[in-house]
Amino acid sequence: MKGREFETLAEEYLKGKGYKILGKSIHTRYGEIDILAEYKGKKIVIEVKGGNKFFPVENFTKKKFLKVLKTSYEILEGEDFRIELIVVYKNKIYHYKNLGIYYEEVF
Repeated sequence: MKGREFETLAEEYLKGKGYKILGKSIHTRYGEIDILAEYKGKKIVIEVKGGNKFFPVENFTKKKFLKVLKTSYEILEGEDFRIELIVVYKNKIYHYKNLGIYYEEVF
């Protein structure tokens, strides 16, 4: 499987959980947002990581989090949002919510 296939699986999973997909692969000068969604009236920025050889959550580093955060601020221009991570590993989906609390020491 490749990146877009992981994102497609994540998108279908999110739709099944009641998320409304607002955009995919949104590019800015700072980076890319894999999926922009809305859930219960709140904007959700979703990063997708996938793989089969090792658990891909390891690829979501503090540096990557900050890049997603900066990109999100540019796209959403002051709107309230949260960041979530979808990991696809060996065809199983792991969903991590409210990632900001995990990176508090960055701020």
